[in-house]
Amino acid sequence: MCQKDFLFDENEQPTVQQQQLQQILQEQQLQQQRNPQIVHGNTRLPSIPEIQHDTSQIDRNTISRLEKEVLRVISDGSERFALELFNEIIKEKTATNYNFILSPFSAWSLIVLLVEGSGGRTLEEIERVLGLPNNIAYVRDGYRQIRNALHVNTSTMEISTTHVMFSDINSTIYPDFQQTIQRLYRTDVISVNYLPSLTAAKIIHGYVSRATQGRIQQILKKGDLIDASMILISAIYVRGQWRSAFNASETAIEPFYDEYGNTQGRVNMMFQRGSFPYTAIADLDAHILELPYGNLNRFSMIILLPRKGVPLSQVVEKLATVRLQRVFDELKKAADEYEDNEVEVYLPRFNITADFLLNCILEKMGVMDVFSPLDANLSNITNTQMYLSRLIHKATIEVNEEGVASAVTAGVFTNNATLPRFYANRPFAFLIVDKITNILLFCGHVKNPKTFYV
Repeated sequence: MCQKDFLFDENEQPTVQQQQLQQILQEQQLQQQRNPQIVHGNTRLPSIPEIQHDTSQIDRNTISRLEKEVLRVISDGSERFALELFNEIIKEKTATNYNFILSPFSAWSLIVLLVEGSGGRTLEEIERVLGLPNNIAYVRDGYRQIRNALHVNTSTMEISTTHVMFSDINSTIYPDFQQTIQRLYRTDVISVNYLPSLTAAKIIHGYVSRATQGRIQQILKKGDLIDASMILISAIYVRGQWRSAFNASETAIEPFYDEYGNTQGRVNMMFQRGSFPYTAIADLDAHILELPYGNLNRFSMIILLPRKGVPLSQVVEKLATVRLQRVFDELKKAADEYEDNEVEVYLPRFNITADFLLNCILEKMGVMDVFSPLDANLSNITNTQMYLSRLIHKATIEVNEEGVASAVTAGVFTNNATLPRFYANRPFAFLIVDKITNILLFCGHVKNPKTFYV
């Protein structure tokens, strides 16, 4: 990714968002003279003198340095939210033998827009759980950088996201809020009459189908529109090709086991031999393997394969503490030390489509008032008492020899004379990450092969 995706171009005029950021910076410079240790939300951003290195002129380089720090803070908050959300879903469904996929970034980026429309305790809860600073200029600028960076459509990688708010036609949405989320957050706002629920569902499904080019045709379930006041929907699609594709002629039908060694079914087990970043992290009790997408050293699928006898839920819980950067660092270290070593990778083909009503999960994480008809403070959206009645998320993934849509695998790297062999033939978790922004695009796990076509 070129630097101009994140910074100002010397030959370009600042955008409206950047001008707003500069105005905030100038106001903060006056505040810094009175209080040099201003704290923003749950993360302290650098003061103007720290960034300027004691120079008195706010210039493009100053703002560029702050933009980098804003990106780091916003990305860090997104990652913390993503790992906690992943962990909460695993804990809630740990006794269920099922597969799932989730896009934490899609959910996070949709809830962020409520920062523009909420106030009081509702706003505080959202900022705390999403890891956001309580400065709207930083939120807007960090969001802009991430969304720009994730606008990808190449021959080997495509990311498509859709965000939409369906509001009640009987409630008046403030024009300022609507224009803000459309212009700064790329979110559509559509008024729907929820009373004839079948008609409303048809409108919503038609919109989502068109927005995702038919990849997701239905997202609402029976009852989702009962007493609806506002519905937020996020949909995401990723298509990626492996940097090193699997050979279909090497794919063979093999058994897949549960965490206790019992046979669960059969899978189409793909195979390839190659040099892949491959390590084990004792703090996770897991083996880790990275399969890159495309030709850029940016998008990858990372597989977490628990040590035998270790529950997958325990690995995911520890990941929230270990963090992604530690995983990236360990994989890079292994790649540097063993760059000429090869590993035999066995990975099943799989496809998963999952949808979630995220209300209860988010309430457990601390976002509560926004879902309450009595307590929700969305006073910057409308002058009526509105609340978020449904937060619905749907995602899909397909893993095959070419890597279309997404993929997975994991393993232990050893320095043996014979090639290390990794079998993803028991429950494992997968992460699809952007190493440039540290954004967790997808996560999920594979436990039950009975839903896969063999």
